[in-house]
Amino acid sequence: MNRLRHWFALLLTLGIFQPVFAQDNSLLWKISGNGLAKESYLFGTIHLICKEDFKFDHTAKKALEQADQLWLELDLDDSTLSGQMQQLSIREGMRNMSEKITPEDAKVLDDYFTTNYGVGLAQLGVLKPFVLATMVLMKEIPCTETENFEYHLVSLAKEQQKPIEGLETVAFQMSVFDSIPESLQIQELVTMIQDNSAADDFRGLIEMYLSQEVEKLWAEMTDEGMFASYRSLLLDQRNQKWVEKIMRETKESSLFIAVGSGHLAGDQGVINLLRNQGYILEPIYSNAN
Repeated sequence: MNRLRHWFALLLTLGIFQPVFAQDNSLLWKISGNGLAKESYLFGTIHLICKEDFKFDHTAKKALEQADQLWLELDLDDSTLSGQMQQLSIREGMRNMSEKITPEDAKVLDDYFTTNYGVGLAQLGVLKPFVLATMVLMKEIPCTETENFEYHLVSLAKEQQKPIEGLETVAFQMSVFDSIPESLQIQELVTMIQDNSAADDFRGLIEMYLSQEVEKLWAEMTDEGMFASYRSLLLDQRNQKWVEKIMRETKESSLFIAVGSGHLAGDQGVINLLRNQGYILEPIYSNAN
């Protein structure tokens, strides 16, 4: 899997296969057992998808209706979220990354952003590589109209007057990327721009997502590159913290928990971690709209 697909893997998130659930291709899971009075639900999202591929079927809608609360990676109903993200997107001291990269790499970045956004590295170089990568992804997705699962869920939850909560804060999410060497992130960003297989890579991941192949998605994300080297930081440690919170909150309420589908599978995925704590995780299948 090339570096471009590693960045596309962020759409499925931002080890060893477990045979016990390797054959269960589902994005929606029922959580029960271990003394729970009410069932909760776990749903795997992709943070951005072409509008024609977007699907949130009747079964998933019914699960959300039955739950008491909606839990996402971030509380997207927080009015301060946008401001926090903008503040945390700036490199320390507003220093431009052009000061620490080669002229060749600077030209690649400057040419790309000038062509696609009308401003170059002189203006955008103060942003963190992760932020620039998301800007590149927005341009490389092969469709003009996109949909976001999380905001769709927020809209439905508001209609149903359900509380909306976040498993982590935007400050924590940004700190995860701050823990990865910036030089590596910049090099991955440059390589991403130079790669010409964006549409094919994106389509491949979307096909796996639509076929609900959560194990295959996880394997594609973690086979090499940044996600392989920093899997513990990007996935495993976050999953472990989420499960602690899920265990605590499901004692009191029925939750509909929606996280990037890359967090579901693997030996340290949310499904397996909950099973290891004694919960019953059952896939819920449906193709009905």
